Amino acid sequence: MKLFNSHKWILSLLLLSTLLYSCQFEDSDVLFLDKLDKSFDVSKFYAPKIKKSESMLASDVKNMNKQELKKVFETAIFKKDTIAIFDSEGSLPAPFYLESTSGWGTRNVKPKKYYGYRYTTLSYNEEKDTLAMLNGVVFPAVTMGENNDGKFDYLYASKTSKNKADFQNLQDFLQKTYTPLKISEEVGFGIKAWESPYFYYFLTKKDRKEELIFSFGEPEVERPPTTDVSDILLEIFSKEYIQEMRKERVYLREYIPVVK
Repeated sequence: MKLFNSHKWILSLLLLSTLLYSCQFEDSDVLFLDKLDKSFDVSKFYAPKIKKSESMLASDVKNMNKQELKKVFETAIFKKDTIAIFDSEGSLPAPFYLESTSGWGTRNVKPKKYYGYRYTTLSYNEEKDTLAMLNGVVFPAVTMGENNDGKFDYLYASKTSKNKADFQNLQDFLQKTYTPLKISEEVGFGIKAWESPYFYYFLTKKDRKEELIFSFGEPEVERPPTTDVSDILLEIFSKEYIQEMRKERVYLREYIPVVK
């Protein structure tokens, strides 16, 4: 009888742990990209961030002390835009394109139809902010889109990394977890691609040198004026979103395949 109760207690503990983990993922400030599925609630994830951003942007900086100003400048800012389908008027190799209604080229243009919403990270601290994670790699900036029904459409996670292992860690995880896609170098040079039953994944990086910023009075001769960095971009597209864009004849990047 004691053995049965022990097993029952362990099973209950495991179920509770699973439930807590699920709730943490749903309500967390950080999106764990390996747990992303097509039911992910984009608006729920961004709602508190948008509310906080709007509150900070509406604040009167004239009445703030140095500590309050410092907090404002060190806090990530997010924006929510309405997105719609517009006529490309022959400027693209497709009849239509998807864009924010508040963009400089669209704000005075009547859209073909309203589509959904886009959430953008406007400002962030590369070293301190964490909005998404994958295989231990932190992304401080993420852009997401959803349709009018609240369904997840796409995600762009980006970062500037000084750690050479970051890109390899991402590539190793994607290669191990999903099915590789072959992309012609003519349309996707340097792009690594994979697919799952519901998503396409695209990983790219651009290596460059970044100038170092020295503190006041710090002797520059003690370290080099530049450092090697990689601009990493992870794109995730819902296959349902790709199908809808094909149906609407909306422009998509050439390396995105036709959903089978």
